[in-house]
Amino acid sequence: MSKQPAYDCVVVGAGAVGATLALALAQQDRRVALVDGRPGPTEAPGAEHGEFVVSLNLASVALLSNLGVWAPLQAGRLSPYTAMELWDSAGAGHTRFDSADIGEPVLGYFVEVAWLESVLHQALAAHPQVTLFWGHRANALDIDADRVRLQVEGAQPVEAALAAAADGARSHLRELAGIDVTSYDYGQRALVCNFATEASHGAVARQRFLPGGPVAMLPLSDGRCSLAWFRPEAEAERLLALDEASFCAELSAATKHRLGAVTAATRRRAYPIVRRHADQYVAERVALVGDAAHTIHPQAGQGLNIGLLDVAALADAVGVRGDPGARRGLRRYARWRRGHNAAVMAAMDFFHFGFAQGGPVRALARNLGMRLADRSGPAKRWVTRSGCGLSEDTPPLARHPAAGLRHADAAAAPLGTRHGDPL
Repeated sequence: MSKQPAYDCVVVGAGAVGATLALALAQQDRRVALVDGRPGPTEAPGAEHGEFVVSLNLASVALLSNLGVWAPLQAGRLSPYTAMELWDSAGAGHTRFDSADIGEPVLGYFVEVAWLESVLHQALAAHPQVTLFWGHRANALDIDADRVRLQVEGAQPVEAALAAAADGARSHLRELAGIDVTSYDYGQRALVCNFATEASHGAVARQRFLPGGPVAMLPLSDGRCSLAWFRPEAEAERLLALDEASFCAELSAATKHRLGAVTAATRRRAYPIVRRHADQYVAERVALVGDAAHTIHPQAGQGLNIGLLDVAALADAVGVRGDPGARRGLRRYARWRRGHNAAVMAAMDFFHFGFAQGGPVRALARNLGMRLADRSGPAKRWVTRSGCGLSEDTPPLARHPAAGLRHADAAAAPLGTRHGDPL
């Protein structure tokens, strides 16, 4: 009988998704190795809010709470929001999603990526089931019948029953596993910074749909807003080159002075927006999670949230005992998540192509649709609950008490090939 591998799982990538996965598996008493090419853990942010901010919906909050890291997160800068307002630049179309409509105090929270990662890394460093390999890049992968062997720079090979790729959109582990990805470049860049306004944001997230892409104002705990402004590439370059006063004037106009004038803005950055979807989520003893499996248009702030649902589903699918790299569990994970993520991608594309394009007919349809959505009652509440992650088939580890009690057990489905996952 062959000797058991040193680890149950090796997770490649210690970003928010990979770190959460490592913690979730370790708390199931799994032996976990976490490999990341960065020299060390993410440091807590300083006095100034960072410009890279992510959204946590209620399912993500439930997951982080169940893993014991929500309380430490609350010790830092968390920015709750109670409502989201959407309106169109061409007409009177407007809708508002409010936490009171679903009986919740908030819709979610905005948090700096650096703070989230810092809290997760501290929890991992203190966990006896986790071994951290900082400053090591994975450069080869060998797969046997009962284990994977990951070759890493500057260290001995890491053997585990399962390898999880959480190393981002350009995942090297995904490439080593021979999994292809289908991509679409939107021709846009997301412009981010923090900015101050004359009026208070009132813990409301706001998004205005403009030709070429929306502009979003996301509330921060210090009274300012975080910006996510989606512009065609040439336009984004122009906005990056403006001086602060000129940029503030353009942003004030783009937001139609919803919070008065923009009075100050921090350093601006921009990054390209590309949709990617792995052709399969699993291979022999390999699973993809987060951006390694999918990247979506960020206009609804769901990218990290669906990545964290991947984490909860994979932790549930591999179980707390037995072989975590067994085909049955990996098949179950792939069935559970790939279809859901494809549906979210399709919804984001609907908004992108339906709202970013000009023309009077499209504008009329947008405005009519938004007015109807605002008056839709049960349908509007369903959309709000879905955006918050309050679905009955949410993986147990991420299930908020308001999500319902039914567990749609993906393992009950037939075990044949689905969604391109050939195991």
